[in-house]
Amino acid sequence: MFINVSNLKPDQIQEFKGDLNQDWLKQALSSVEHEVIEYRFDLTVEKKGEFIELDGAFSGKAMPECVRCLEKFEIPFQNRFRLFLYKDEGAYVGDGGEHELKQDDLEFSPLKGDKIDVGEILREQLILTLPDYPICNTLCSGINT
Repeated sequence: MFINVSNLKPDQIQEFKGDLNQDWLKQALSSVEHEVIEYRFDLTVEKKGEFIELDGAFSGKAMPECVRCLEKFEIPFQNRFRLFLYKDEGAYVGDGGEHELKQDDLEFSPLKGDKIDVGEILREQLILTLPDYPICNTLCSGINT
């Protein structure tokens, strides 16, 4: 699903809700390493001057493979996020030098073109939420031979 930026009016909030019954969301999440078996999201989009604010929440269940025993198991997940998108004209405004990113810097993202790919944003947020090394339980002894 795409949101056309030129259709957004200043200070007008648009709300979007969905789940895995939507084909575009299934397709967006198909590249996630773990099988997603349930996914629900709520998202509001608001144009605020030069920025577009996305405030969202999602929850669901995934079936990762345990890195120790290689068995699949179910894990619930949920997260809230807030992103501020700004129009990127192909140039970074700054001193050109290296600098350390602060937590607040991570909420800002450049916007290329005139469309926001909601599926890509939800996919990225899910990847950030799911564990890198899922373990079915703390007592898992690994593959039994």
